[in-house]
Formats: sequence, structure tokens, C-alpha cells
Amino acid sequence: MPANSSRSTGTVLLASVLLFLGGVLLPAASFSAANEQTVALVMKALTNPFFSKMELGAKAYANRHNIPLEVFGIDRETDVERQISIVENLIARGYGAVVIAPTDSKQLVPVCQKAIATGIVVINIDNPFHKATLHQYGVAIPFVGSDNHSGAAQVGAYVMRRLNGRGRVMVIEGIRGVENADLRKAGFVEAITRDSHMALVASESANWHTDEAFSLAVELLKTHAPVDAVFCANDKMALGVLQALDISGMAGKTVLAGYDNIEAVRSEMQRGRVHATVEQHPELMGQFGVALAVQALAGEKVPSYLPTPVDLVTHETFGKTIALSISSQVNPFFSSLQQAAQKAAQLHGAKLVVADAHDSNAKQLSDLLTFLNADSDALIVNPTNTETVVPGIEMANALNIPVITVDRKAAGGHTICHIESDNAEGGRMAARMMARLLNRKGRVIELEGIPGTSAAMERGAGFHEALKAFPETTVVAREVADFDRQQAKAVILRTMRRNLPFDGIFAHNDNMILGAADALETGQNTADKVLIGFDGIQAAIEALQEGRIDATISQKPERMGELAVLSIAHFWRGEKPAPLIRIDLEVAEK
Repeated sequence: MPANSSRSTGTVLLASVLLFLGGVLLPAASFSAANEQTVALVMKALTNPFFSKMELGAKAYANRHNIPLEVFGIDRETDVERQISIVENLIARGYGAVVIAPTDSKQLVPVCQKAIATGIVVINIDNPFHKATLHQYGVAIPFVGSDNHSGAAQVGAYVMRRLNGRGRVMVIEGIRGVENADLRKAGFVEAITRDSHMALVASESANWHTDEAFSLAVELLKTHAPVDAVFCANDKMALGVLQALDISGMAGKTVLAGYDNIEAVRSEMQRGRVHATVEQHPELMGQFGVALAVQALAGEKVPSYLPTPVDLVTHETFGKTIALSISSQVNPFFSSLQQAAQKAAQLHGAKLVVADAHDSNAKQLSDLLTFLNADSDALIVNPTNTETVVPGIEMANALNIPVITVDRKAAGGHTICHIESDNAEGGRMAARMMARLLNRKGRVIELEGIPGTSAAMERGAGFHEALKAFPETTVVAREVADFDRQQAKAVILRTMRRNLPFDGIFAHNDNMILGAADALETGQNTADKVLIGFDGIQAAIEALQEGRIDATISQKPERMGELAVLSIAHFWRGEKPAPLIRIDLEVAEK
């Protein structure tokens, strides 16, 4: 949708402007020039750790991009009038943009409409404005935030599984009439009442506050005990309910769930006293909100809705150890996978330990044995070889330790899940790209990965299968370079010394295509060669931008690492992970 501001961008001003000078309120005109590129982040209760994360995300983004940012908030989330007065003041001071997490989905719309009418960009984050009220005031305000209904529905499904579809449940709501509060209640209630014998015995509001939730829960438990589960629309209220459960002797026995994944609740999940919460990444809300505000100030179009992810976090994963065996940390693809797995493990309260096999089959087996002797709770394996990894997986099977393989398959043993890109389709995509760039006629060298790895076999098979449709595009040499940049460089240098004519190179990974590019840059009359890699690592993307290579089949190693940990979390919750997860591929080209 078009940006809701007509201001010119001008020069970004970094100076901070104070409201008061010598105790005298300066007129609004004194501020407007200084503030017209400043972004104001207006949040709810600054005492809530959720909004502290939001502020950190916004500030980190602003600092990286030299964006003048100021942060405002209120003491209690029910103080609607205070938040309205903050926005009124920002209008008077001529701020360029307001990024707001509104305390009320309806009552903040008029003042935001007023801001827009004066040329101020307004971006809504976290709690969406009421659609009918926006329509009534004739404004469209971009929204950045999570799907609250979906997040709460995930909690509801979890509670259902915990209670086997039977039980007495209470809901402690946020502020009624506020969109995210209403959506969370609706998502949870729909999930627990669909095809079940669950009874909703009470649903009352505690206005997001810990103290109100405590007092309310004490009274509700007197009336409705025994209660099998309580869902609170935020974590601060869950902490209040936990105090009430302590008094009644039900803490740890009653399933207790919150929403926001704040540290105090994570500590209680470690102890098994809180059972679930939802991470909705407030740091991304802050970051994306500021980013959209700057785009709008620059006169660019911004989307009407930019979603942030929601992740269910449950106590079953806390304190567990996940062991990750990586074929080679030197490979940027696998280091990206490892970093994402580490981040996901941290989110779910698990410890990730990592061993680098250095592409050695024997070392990987030794690493797996070490992991098993150390009482690891789960294994994620990126095999060095499809066949040789099997004994390690079978040892884990004998100990009932769940195993997930990523990127490369194992030829035997039982895995609860395998996560991969469609390597054969990636090979076919590379072949079609090669034929197109060679105008359907040319001689190609294929640089193969480590023999025996499923990735090398499948990428090569897909490439050759698709080339059949282009009979004048032929492979004139197939050389093994073990996914290694220096080996690939050496192979191409030998080929050049042999004067073997060729027009293009397809490599089974980006390290090898970068090695090929290194080799070609030492010779003459090599600028017209078509170079296509596989993985989409950062170095290859940079080489694309520099014109050193022509394309790469881009994988998502970060998503693989994240999904590997998430699949283990599903398993520990008693869910059945999908046996095969395929990650989409994309062609990145000049």
C-alpha cells in the first residue's frame, strides 16, 4: 500500500531535541525541522520484558542504519489516555514517523488518524488496530506482528494433548476489546473445544497485569477447583496465576500456559511449574516497524501486513541435550545450519553440543559414540557418507535416542525425520539454467561432491536427467572435488593446462564453483564461461554481484537447522514429526 506520508526525506538529522529547555516549553515549530526524520517508537508498559525486547530490536536496527529513534512508553497497559497524550505530543513536535503498539485497538485510531493527516507516517506493531474503526476513520495503517489467533491455537492444541482431550480449563484474558487479547482467547478456546470433552469453566480479564491475575485466580480457583489447565493471554498474568496455584497447592499439577516467552516464565518452565508459552519475536516487530517507517519516509511503498513468526515453547525441551554431528564446519553452508540450530535450541531451552567430523567417516562415528556415552537426549546428524554413518545411527536406535538427519540421507537405521532440499530438482534447475545461459549448446564440466553422499549423487542425477532435453548441451568431463574450494581450483587448473575445451561449469556446491572461478581468473579468455553453483552461501551471492559466477541454486541451511531442532521438540511433546521435510530451492542469478 502507499506510504501514509507525503514528507520529503531530506537529510537525516542525528541531533536529539529536548522538550524542555531551562524549564520552559518550546513551541512546536522549534522542533519540526529537527524531528521530521525521527522515528518514535511508542510502546505499552515499559516494565514488561516483552517490550524491552521490542525496544532492543528497534534500537539495534536504528543504530545499524543511523536512524534517529526515540522510545516512549507508559507504566500500566490500561493507561490509554497517557498513550494518546504521547502521540499528541509527537504530532505537536513534528516527528517524521510513529511506530506504535497501541494499548487499545479502537481508542488510539483517532489520534493516529490525526497524525497521518499532518503528514506523519504511522506504523502499527504488535496489537492490530480494529479494522472497522480504521474504516470508520478512513485510514489504512500498515501492521507488523504475529498471528495471535494461530499462536494461541498452538497452545490450545498442546493443552488438549496433555489432557488427552478431557479436562476443566480456565482462561485469564488480556484487556477486553483489544485485538490481540481477543484473538488469543478465540484461538485457544476454538482449539480446546473442537472435537473434545474439554470444559471451559471460567474466562475473565486481568488486564495483562500480574497482580490482577493473582487476585482473580485466587477467587476463580475457590469457585471452580479442581482445574486441569489455565491459559493466560500473556506471561505476566501467568506468573500471577502461578502464585495463586502455589497457595492452593496446585502448582506443577495444573497445566499452566502463558504467551510472550519472557525470562521469568522460562525459569518456571525449567522447573516444570509453567508448561507452555509462545515466542512472537518482539525484537522483529521493533526492527520491522522501524524499517517500514523509514521506507515510508523515503516515499517507498510498504506492505499492508508484515508477519512475524510465532513459536510454541514447552517445558519438555528444557534441560535436554541435543547433539549435532556436522560433516564440516569449514563449509559455510554447514556453519550456517549449525548457527540456526544453536539459536533454535536456545529458544526451546535445550543445550546444543556440536562435533565437527572434518569430512572423516571414522571421526563421525567416533563423535556419535562420544555423544551416546555422554547421555545425549537426541542426535542431529549431517552424514559424511550415506553408508558409513549407519552403525552410529543404529547404536542410537538401540538406546531409544531419537535421530534426525539433515541435508544428506543415511542408508539405514531409523530416523524420526529427514530434512533436505530436493537435491535432484536442484540439479535439474541447474541444468535448465546452464542450457539457457549457453543458448542450448555448449560443453560442460561437472565438479562432483564427496562420493557416497546423497547430496552429490542426487544433484548429479538431476542435472544429467534434465540435460537430456538439451542434446547439444553435453558434459565433457566429471571431476571429483569433494565439495572443497581448493580441490576444485586444482581440478580446473589441470583442465586448463590440458586445453580441454569447455563453455560452462556446474559444481555440486558453492565452495567448488568459487574454486573454479579462482582458477579461471588466473588464465586468459575465460570470461565467457558459465559458472553455476549450489547452496546460495553468502560468498557465492557476493560473487554473483561481482560477476564472478552466473548462478547458484540457493538452499536455506538456516531453515534446516531450525526445523531439525523443532522436529525434536515435537517428538518430545509426544507429537509425530513429518518423516521427510523438503525445503524449497530458489535460483539466484545475476
